[in-house]
Amino acid sequence: MIAEWLHHVTLHFPIVMTFALAGLGAWTMREESERTVSFIRWAGWATFALTTVAVVAGILSAPGWLGGDGPKVLSDHRDLGVTAWFVVGLAAWGYDHGARHSDREFRLFGVAIWAVASFAVIGAGHWGGVGQYPELSPF
Repeated sequence: MIAEWLHHVTLHFPIVMTFALAGLGAWTMREESERTVSFIRWAGWATFALTTVAVVAGILSAPGWLGGDGPKVLSDHRDLGVTAWFVVGLAAWGYDHGARHSDREFRLFGVAIWAVASFAVIGAGHWGGVGQYPELSPF
């Protein structure tokens, strides 16, 4: 099924980028440059776009209307995936707002939310892995 393939292909970019954007944002907050602000801003929106693709494809490939059926582990994975999508969107918006309005506080907010997004992505990935490969998961 194309939606399942698309979900599994597009989810890896947001996983890596949430960590990278949180780390780069924290690393460069003392000495921001126009270049790093621009990179984090646009990479954040690209991450949100691919997170959107991964979430929509995941919901379309899950059993039931809008992915509402399936085992408990799939429900946990879906709920954390939608939460991650929301948090990634909030991080991208917050950093973008700070970049557009030269507001350092909003950029700091965006970086902090990128860190929160990292935890949301870890949770969604864990439950997705438990559902897909239960024999490999220690918990």
